[in-house]
Amino acid sequence: MALSSTIPWGYLEPINNIYPRGILTKSSYIIGRHPTECDIVLDSNDLRQHEYFIHLSSKHFIIEYINNNNRSIVFRDVSRNGCYIDGELVHNSKISFQNNEHIISLALKENRAYRFIHLSGLFGVIDLDERYLKANLLGSGSFADVYKAISYVTQTYRAIKIINKDQCEKQIGPGFSKYLYREVSIHGSVDHPCILRRFNVYHEKSDLFVEMEYACGGSLFDRIHKTYIMTEDECKFIFYQIACALTYLHRIKIVHRDIKPANVLLMSNERETIAKLSDFGVAKYIYASSRYLNTTIAGTQQFMAPEVQFQTGHSTNADVWSFGMTLLNAFVGDTIFRLRGIRALNSISHTKRDLKEILIKTLEKNTFARPDMNQLFRYTWFRDSVCFERIQKLIHSQTGKYLNLPYERLF
Repeated sequence: MALSSTIPWGYLEPINNIYPRGILTKSSYIIGRHPTECDIVLDSNDLRQHEYFIHLSSKHFIIEYINNNNRSIVFRDVSRNGCYIDGELVHNSKISFQNNEHIISLALKENRAYRFIHLSGLFGVIDLDERYLKANLLGSGSFADVYKAISYVTQTYRAIKIINKDQCEKQIGPGFSKYLYREVSIHGSVDHPCILRRFNVYHEKSDLFVEMEYACGGSLFDRIHKTYIMTEDECKFIFYQIACALTYLHRIKIVHRDIKPANVLLMSNERETIAKLSDFGVAKYIYASSRYLNTTIAGTQQFMAPEVQFQTGHSTNADVWSFGMTLLNAFVGDTIFRLRGIRALNSISHTKRDLKEILIKTLEKNTFARPDMNQLFRYTWFRDSVCFERIQKLIHSQTGKYLNLPYERLF
Protein backbone atom coordinates (compact mmCIF):
# COMPACT_ATOMS: atom_id res chain seq x y z
CA MET A 1 0.00 0.00 0.00
CA ALA A 2 1.49 3.34 -1.02
CA LEU A 3 1.12 6.13 1.50
CA SER A 4 -1.13 8.99 0.51
CA SER A 5 -3.06 11.81 2.10
CA THR A 6 -6.34 9.97 1.57
CA ILE A 7 -5.46 6.46 2.76
CA PRO A 8 -4.59 6.36 6.48
CA TRP A 9 -2.48 3.50 7.86
CA GLY A 10 -3.40 4.13 11.49
CA TYR A 11 -5.90 5.83 13.75
CA LEU A 12 -5.39 7.15 17.30
CA GLU A 13 -8.84 7.03 18.90
CA PRO A 14 -8.90 8.98 22.20
CA ILE A 15 -9.98 6.90 25.18
CA ASN A 16 -10.07 10.04 27.28
CA ASN A 17 -11.64 12.95 25.39
CA ILE A 18 -9.06 15.44 26.66
CA TYR A 19 -6.63 14.01 24.08
CA PRO A 20 -6.75 14.96 20.38
CA ARG A 21 -7.48 12.21 17.88
CA GLY A 22 -5.06 11.38 15.10
CA ILE A 23 -5.56 10.03 11.57
CA LEU A 24 -2.13 8.83 10.47
CA THR A 25 -1.15 9.16 6.82
CA LYS A 26 2.53 10.24 6.97
CA SER A 27 5.24 7.65 7.56
CA SER A 28 6.10 8.97 11.03
CA TYR A 29 4.41 10.98 13.79
CA ILE A 30 5.76 12.62 16.94
CA ILE A 31 3.24 13.01 19.77
CA GLY A 32 3.88 15.26 22.77
CA ARG A 33 3.49 18.71 24.32
CA HIS A 34 5.86 20.71 22.09
CA PRO A 35 3.75 23.07 19.94
CA THR A 36 6.03 23.13 16.87
CA GLU A 37 8.07 19.91 16.95
CA CYS A 38 5.15 17.51 17.43
CA ASP A 39 2.71 16.38 14.75
CA ILE A 40 -0.02 15.76 17.33
CA VAL A 41 0.20 18.29 20.16
CA LEU A 42 -0.97 17.36 23.67
CA ASP A 43 -1.64 20.89 24.84
CA SER A 44 -5.39 21.63 24.91
CA ASN A 45 -6.97 23.73 27.67
CA ASP A 46 -8.80 20.68 29.04
CA LEU A 47 -5.58 18.67 29.12
CA ARG A 48 -3.64 21.49 30.80
CA GLN A 49 -6.14 21.47 33.66
CA HIS A 50 -5.85 17.69 34.09
CA GLU A 51 -3.61 16.02 36.68
CA TYR A 52 -1.99 13.91 33.95
CA PHE A 53 -0.61 16.93 32.06
CA ILE A 54 2.50 17.43 34.22
CA HIS A 55 3.60 13.84 33.53
CA LEU A 56 3.66 14.31 29.74
CA SER A 57 6.91 15.10 27.93
CA SER A 58 7.57 17.66 25.20
CA LYS A 59 8.10 14.65 22.93
CA HIS A 60 6.40 11.62 24.42
CA PHE A 61 6.32 8.95 21.73
CA ILE A 62 6.91 8.37 18.02
CA ILE A 63 4.86 6.01 15.89
CA GLU A 64 6.09 4.90 12.45
CA TYR A 65 4.72 2.97 9.50
CA ILE A 66 7.23 0.70 7.74
CA ASN A 67 5.90 -0.03 4.24
CA ASN A 68 7.28 -3.55 3.94
CA ASN A 69 5.57 -6.87 3.26
CA ASN A 70 4.30 -6.99 6.84
CA ARG A 71 3.15 -3.36 6.91
CA SER A 72 4.91 -2.99 10.27
CA ILE A 73 4.08 -0.42 12.92
CA VAL A 74 6.94 0.65 15.23
CA PHE A 75 6.20 2.43 18.52
CA ARG A 76 9.05 4.30 20.23
CA ASP A 77 8.91 5.89 23.67
CA VAL A 78 11.08 9.03 23.99
CA SER A 79 9.62 10.41 27.23
CA ARG A 80 10.91 10.84 30.76
CA ASN A 81 8.08 8.82 32.34
CA GLY A 82 7.44 6.13 29.74
CA CYS A 83 4.35 4.62 28.13
CA TYR A 84 2.29 1.50 28.72
CA ILE A 85 1.21 -0.62 25.75
CA ASP A 86 -1.66 -2.92 26.71
CA GLY A 87 -0.55 -2.51 30.33
CA GLU A 88 3.16 -3.28 29.74
CA LEU A 89 5.78 -0.58 30.36
CA VAL A 90 7.81 0.72 27.40
CA HIS A 91 10.46 3.28 28.48
CA ASN A 92 13.08 4.78 26.17
CA SER A 93 12.79 1.79 23.88
CA LYS A 94 10.80 0.65 20.88
CA ILE A 95 8.47 -2.23 20.07
CA SER A 96 6.66 -3.50 16.99
CA PHE A 97 2.89 -3.63 17.18
CA GLN A 98 1.77 -7.21 16.54
CA ASN A 99 -2.01 -6.75 16.53
CA ASN A 100 -4.46 -4.48 14.75
CA GLU A 101 -5.40 -2.74 18.02
CA HIS A 102 -3.42 -1.62 21.08
CA ILE A 103 -4.17 0.51 24.15
CA ILE A 104 -1.63 3.30 24.80
CA SER A 105 -1.27 4.76 28.32
CA LEU A 106 0.96 7.80 28.81
CA ALA A 107 3.32 8.11 31.81
CA LEU A 108 0.94 6.34 34.20
CA LYS A 109 -0.64 2.94 33.69
CA GLU A 110 -4.08 4.29 34.58
CA ASN A 111 -3.77 7.17 32.08
CA ARG A 112 -5.32 5.26 29.16
CA ALA A 113 -5.01 7.88 26.43
CA TYR A 114 -5.44 6.14 23.07
CA ARG A 115 -6.65 3.07 21.28
CA PHE A 116 -4.37 2.61 18.27
CA ILE A 117 -6.01 0.94 15.26
CA HIS A 118 -3.81 -0.44 12.47
CA LEU A 119 -5.86 0.46 9.41
CA SER A 120 -3.50 -0.78 6.71
CA GLY A 121 -4.11 -4.30 7.98
CA LEU A 122 -7.84 -3.84 7.36
CA PHE A 123 -7.90 -2.57 3.80
CA GLY A 124 -7.21 -3.99 0.37
CA VAL A 125 -7.26 -2.40 -3.06
CA ILE A 126 -9.59 -3.86 -5.69
CA ASP A 127 -11.42 -3.28 -8.90
CA LEU A 128 -14.97 -3.72 -7.62
CA ASP A 129 -16.31 -5.02 -10.91
CA GLU A 130 -13.73 -7.81 -10.97
CA ARG A 131 -14.87 -9.18 -7.60
CA TYR A 132 -18.62 -8.51 -7.52
CA LEU A 133 -21.56 -8.45 -9.88
CA LYS A 134 -23.79 -5.59 -8.74
CA ALA A 135 -27.42 -6.69 -8.89
CA ASN A 136 -29.55 -3.77 -7.72
CA LEU A 137 -29.52 -0.67 -5.56
CA LEU A 138 -30.79 -1.28 -2.02
CA GLY A 139 -30.60 2.27 -0.71
CA SER A 140 -28.96 5.67 -1.09
CA GLY A 141 -27.74 8.35 1.28
CA SER A 142 -26.10 11.74 0.97
CA PHE A 143 -22.65 10.25 0.37
CA ALA A 144 -23.13 6.47 0.18
CA ASP A 145 -25.04 3.88 -1.85
CA VAL A 146 -25.71 0.28 -0.84
CA TYR A 147 -25.95 -2.41 -3.54
CA LYS A 148 -26.97 -6.02 -3.54
CA ALA A 149 -24.13 -7.89 -5.21
CA ILE A 150 -22.95 -11.42 -5.96
CA SER A 151 -19.42 -12.33 -4.91
CA TYR A 152 -17.55 -14.14 -7.68
CA VAL A 153 -15.35 -15.70 -4.98
CA THR A 154 -18.00 -17.14 -2.65
CA GLN A 155 -20.98 -17.22 -5.06
CA THR A 156 -23.12 -15.66 -2.34
CA TYR A 157 -25.05 -12.43 -2.04
CA ARG A 158 -23.41 -9.53 -0.25
CA ALA A 159 -24.38 -5.95 0.53
CA ILE A 160 -21.74 -3.51 -0.74
CA LYS A 161 -21.72 -0.03 0.77
CA ILE A 162 -19.96 2.41 -1.57
CA ILE A 163 -18.88 5.60 0.19
CA ASN A 164 -17.87 8.53 -2.00
CA LYS A 165 -15.02 10.27 -0.20
CA ASP A 166 -15.51 13.62 -1.94
CA GLN A 167 -19.22 13.76 -1.07
CA CYS A 168 -18.42 12.64 2.45
CA GLU A 169 -15.95 15.49 2.85
CA LYS A 170 -18.53 18.00 1.58
CA GLN A 171 -21.13 16.74 4.07
CA ILE A 172 -18.92 16.26 7.13
CA GLY A 173 -15.90 18.46 6.49
CA PRO A 174 -12.13 17.91 6.36
CA GLY A 175 -12.22 15.55 9.35
CA PHE A 176 -14.48 13.07 7.57
CA SER A 177 -11.85 10.31 7.59
CA LYS A 178 -12.08 9.84 11.35
CA TYR A 179 -15.79 9.01 11.06
CA LEU A 180 -15.29 6.56 8.21
CA TYR A 181 -12.47 4.65 9.83
CA ARG A 182 -14.09 4.65 13.27
CA GLU A 183 -17.20 3.07 11.72
CA VAL A 184 -15.12 0.49 9.89
CA SER A 185 -12.98 -0.41 12.91
CA ILE A 186 -15.84 -0.61 15.42
CA HIS A 187 -18.07 -2.65 13.11
CA GLY A 188 -15.21 -5.01 12.31
CA SER A 189 -14.39 -5.56 15.99
CA VAL A 190 -17.81 -6.95 17.00
CA ASP A 191 -19.01 -10.54 16.71
CA HIS A 192 -22.60 -11.40 17.64
CA PRO A 193 -25.32 -13.45 15.90
CA CYS A 194 -27.66 -10.44 15.97
CA ILE A 195 -25.22 -7.89 14.55
CA LEU A 196 -24.78 -7.64 10.78
CA ARG A 197 -21.40 -9.05 9.79
CA ARG A 198 -18.83 -6.81 8.15
CA PHE A 199 -16.50 -8.85 5.94
CA ASN A 200 -13.95 -6.79 4.02
CA VAL A 201 -13.13 -3.16 3.33
CA TYR A 202 -11.52 -1.97 0.09
CA HIS A 203 -10.61 1.38 -1.33
CA GLU A 204 -10.10 3.17 -4.60
CA LYS A 205 -8.98 6.75 -5.02
CA SER A 206 -12.47 8.24 -4.72
CA ASP A 207 -14.49 5.49 -3.01
CA LEU A 208 -14.46 3.22 0.02
CA PHE A 209 -16.18 -0.18 -0.33
CA VAL A 210 -17.55 -2.03 2.69
CA GLU A 211 -18.60 -5.66 2.12
CA MET A 212 -21.35 -6.79 4.49
CA GLU A 213 -23.83 -9.57 5.08
CA TYR A 214 -26.91 -9.32 2.88
CA ALA A 215 -30.29 -9.20 4.66
CA CYS A 216 -32.89 -10.42 2.17
CA GLY A 217 -35.82 -9.50 4.45
CA GLY A 218 -35.13 -5.79 4.26
CA SER A 219 -35.35 -3.58 7.32
CA LEU A 220 -37.74 -3.34 10.24
CA PHE A 221 -38.72 0.05 8.80
CA ASP A 222 -39.91 -1.70 5.62
CA ARG A 223 -41.88 -4.23 7.62
CA ILE A 224 -43.58 -1.56 9.74
CA HIS A 225 -44.52 0.72 6.85
CA LYS A 226 -44.97 -1.52 3.82
CA THR A 227 -46.14 -4.92 4.99
CA TYR A 228 -48.50 -5.21 7.92
CA ILE A 229 -49.15 -4.26 11.53
CA MET A 230 -46.85 -6.29 13.76
CA THR A 231 -48.27 -8.35 16.61
CA GLU A 232 -46.84 -8.21 20.10
CA ASP A 233 -45.37 -11.72 19.74
CA GLU A 234 -43.71 -10.72 16.47
CA CYS A 235 -42.26 -7.61 18.11
CA LYS A 236 -40.92 -9.66 21.00
CA PHE A 237 -39.23 -12.16 18.67
CA ILE A 238 -37.32 -9.36 16.93
CA PHE A 239 -36.65 -7.07 19.89
CA TYR A 240 -35.40 -9.87 22.12
CA GLN A 241 -32.59 -10.31 19.59
CA ILE A 242 -31.82 -6.59 19.36
CA ALA A 243 -31.80 -6.34 23.16
CA CYS A 244 -29.21 -9.15 23.27
CA ALA A 245 -27.10 -7.38 20.63
CA LEU A 246 -27.19 -4.09 22.55
CA THR A 247 -26.37 -5.83 25.83
CA TYR A 248 -23.31 -7.28 24.11
CA LEU A 249 -22.24 -3.90 22.68
CA HIS A 250 -22.61 -2.12 26.00
CA ARG A 251 -20.66 -4.86 27.78
CA ILE A 252 -17.69 -4.21 25.47
CA LYS A 253 -18.11 -0.42 25.96
CA ILE A 254 -19.64 0.50 22.60
CA VAL A 255 -22.64 2.83 22.32
CA HIS A 256 -24.46 2.55 18.97
CA ARG A 257 -26.24 5.95 19.06
CA ASP A 258 -28.57 5.35 16.09
CA ILE A 259 -31.05 2.65 17.06
CA LYS A 260 -34.10 2.92 14.78
CA PRO A 261 -36.21 0.63 12.55
CA ALA A 262 -34.11 1.34 9.44
CA ASN A 263 -31.01 0.01 11.24
CA VAL A 264 -32.61 -3.29 12.24
CA LEU A 265 -32.22 -5.69 9.30
CA LEU A 266 -34.17 -8.92 8.82
CA MET A 267 -32.62 -12.03 7.33
CA SER A 268 -35.83 -13.32 5.72
CA ASN A 269 -39.43 -12.31 5.01
CA GLU A 270 -40.77 -14.83 7.52
CA ARG A 271 -42.63 -13.41 10.50
CA GLU A 272 -40.12 -15.13 12.79
CA THR A 273 -36.71 -14.26 11.42
CA ILE A 274 -33.20 -13.46 12.60
CA ALA A 275 -32.87 -9.72 13.26
CA LYS A 276 -29.53 -7.95 13.03
CA LEU A 277 -28.38 -4.54 14.19
CA SER A 278 -26.55 -2.55 11.49
CA ASP A 279 -24.96 0.84 10.68
CA PHE A 280 -22.16 1.79 13.06
CA GLY A 281 -21.65 5.20 11.45
CA VAL A 282 -22.01 7.15 14.71
CA ALA A 283 -21.06 4.37 17.15
CA LYS A 284 -18.40 5.16 19.70
CA TYR A 285 -16.34 3.54 22.43
CA ILE A 286 -17.23 4.58 25.99
CA TYR A 287 -14.39 4.42 28.51
CA ALA A 288 -14.68 4.45 32.28
CA SER A 289 -11.44 6.43 32.50
CA SER A 290 -13.00 9.36 30.65
CA ARG A 291 -14.37 12.07 32.93
CA TYR A 292 -16.50 13.44 30.14
CA LEU A 293 -19.74 12.03 28.77
CA ASN A 294 -20.42 12.49 25.08
CA THR A 295 -22.18 15.80 24.46
CA THR A 296 -22.29 15.76 20.66
CA ILE A 297 -25.62 15.24 18.93
CA ALA A 298 -25.66 11.89 17.12
CA GLY A 299 -28.41 9.74 15.70
CA THR A 300 -31.90 10.31 14.30
CA GLN A 301 -33.93 12.97 16.09
CA GLN A 302 -37.23 11.07 16.34
CA PHE A 303 -35.49 8.23 18.20
CA MET A 304 -32.93 10.35 20.07
CA ALA A 305 -32.79 10.30 23.88
CA PRO A 306 -33.46 13.63 25.68
CA GLU A 307 -29.90 13.82 27.00
CA VAL A 308 -28.61 13.58 23.42
CA GLN A 309 -31.00 16.21 22.04
CA PHE A 310 -30.21 18.68 24.82
CA GLN A 311 -26.49 17.85 24.86
CA THR A 312 -26.37 17.26 28.62
CA GLY A 313 -24.05 14.27 28.23
CA HIS A 314 -24.92 10.73 27.21
CA SER A 315 -23.60 7.20 27.49
CA THR A 316 -24.91 3.71 26.71
CA ASN A 317 -28.32 4.45 28.27
CA ALA A 318 -29.09 6.67 25.28
CA ASP A 319 -29.43 3.42 23.32
CA VAL A 320 -32.03 2.21 25.84
CA TRP A 321 -34.31 5.16 25.05
CA SER A 322 -33.87 4.64 21.30
CA PHE A 323 -34.62 0.94 21.77
CA GLY A 324 -37.87 1.85 23.53
CA MET A 325 -38.88 4.32 20.83
CA THR A 326 -38.14 1.74 18.12
CA LEU A 327 -40.21 -0.89 19.93
CA LEU A 328 -43.10 1.55 20.34
CA ASN A 329 -42.85 2.51 16.66
CA ALA A 330 -43.00 -1.17 15.65
CA PHE A 331 -46.06 -1.78 17.80
CA VAL A 332 -48.16 1.34 17.18
CA GLY A 333 -46.71 2.81 13.97
CA ASP A 334 -46.09 6.50 13.40
CA THR A 335 -48.62 7.49 16.07
CA ILE A 336 -45.62 7.99 18.34
CA PHE A 337 -44.44 10.96 16.28
CA ARG A 338 -47.84 12.68 16.43
CA LEU A 339 -48.47 12.06 20.13
CA ARG A 340 -44.85 12.04 21.34
CA GLY A 341 -43.71 8.84 22.98
CA ILE A 342 -45.49 7.71 26.14
CA ARG A 343 -48.70 9.60 25.24
CA ALA A 344 -48.89 7.42 22.14
CA LEU A 345 -48.65 4.32 24.29
CA ASN A 346 -51.38 5.55 26.65
CA SER A 347 -53.69 6.04 23.69
CA ILE A 348 -53.55 2.31 22.86
CA SER A 349 -56.00 0.61 25.20
CA HIS A 350 -55.08 -2.94 24.23
CA THR A 351 -51.40 -2.63 25.16
CA LYS A 352 -50.55 -5.38 27.61
CA ARG A 353 -49.23 -4.47 31.03
CA ASP A 354 -45.90 -6.32 30.59
CA LEU A 355 -45.11 -4.54 27.33
CA LYS A 356 -46.19 -1.19 28.73
CA GLU A 357 -43.84 -1.73 31.68
CA ILE A 358 -40.87 -2.17 29.31
CA LEU A 359 -41.82 0.95 27.36
CA ILE A 360 -42.30 3.10 30.45
CA LYS A 361 -38.92 2.00 31.81
CA THR A 362 -37.02 2.54 28.56
CA LEU A 363 -38.66 5.94 27.93
CA GLU A 364 -37.74 7.30 31.36
CA LYS A 365 -36.46 10.85 30.74
CA ASN A 366 -34.02 10.72 33.65
CA THR A 367 -31.07 8.78 32.26
CA PHE A 368 -29.93 7.79 35.77
CA ALA A 369 -33.34 6.26 36.56
CA ARG A 370 -33.53 4.47 33.21
CA PRO A 371 -32.48 0.78 33.41
CA ASP A 372 -29.56 -0.43 31.34
CA MET A 373 -30.10 -3.02 28.62
CA ASN A 374 -29.01 -5.88 30.83
CA GLN A 375 -31.52 -4.94 33.53
CA LEU A 376 -34.40 -5.03 31.05
CA PHE A 377 -34.20 -8.82 31.09
CA ARG A 378 -35.48 -8.77 34.69
CA TYR A 379 -38.90 -7.61 33.54
CA THR A 380 -41.74 -10.01 32.80
CA TRP A 381 -42.02 -9.23 29.08
CA PHE A 382 -38.51 -10.57 28.45
CA ARG A 383 -38.81 -13.54 30.83
CA ASP A 384 -40.31 -15.68 28.09
CA SER A 385 -38.51 -19.01 27.81
CA VAL A 386 -40.68 -20.22 24.91
CA CYS A 387 -39.81 -17.19 22.75
CA PHE A 388 -36.14 -17.44 23.67
CA GLU A 389 -35.93 -21.14 22.76
CA ARG A 390 -37.54 -20.46 19.36
CA ILE A 391 -34.95 -17.75 18.73
CA GLN A 392 -32.11 -20.06 19.79
CA LYS A 393 -33.32 -22.84 17.51
CA LEU A 394 -33.60 -20.50 14.51
CA ILE A 395 -30.20 -18.88 15.02
CA HIS A 396 -28.46 -22.22 15.53
CA SER A 397 -30.09 -23.77 12.46
CA GLN A 398 -28.93 -20.92 10.20
CA THR A 399 -25.59 -19.91 11.72
CA GLY A 400 -24.44 -22.81 13.89
CA LYS A 401 -24.16 -20.37 16.80
CA TYR A 402 -26.12 -19.85 19.98
CA LEU A 403 -27.34 -16.61 21.49
CA ASN A 404 -25.54 -16.01 24.78
CA LEU A 405 -27.83 -15.31 27.71
CA PRO A 406 -27.54 -11.91 29.40
CA TYR A 407 -26.62 -12.76 32.99
CA GLU A 408 -29.58 -10.84 34.45
CA ARG A 409 -32.14 -12.80 32.43
CA LEU A 410 -34.40 -14.92 34.64
CA PHE A 411 -37.19 -17.30 33.58
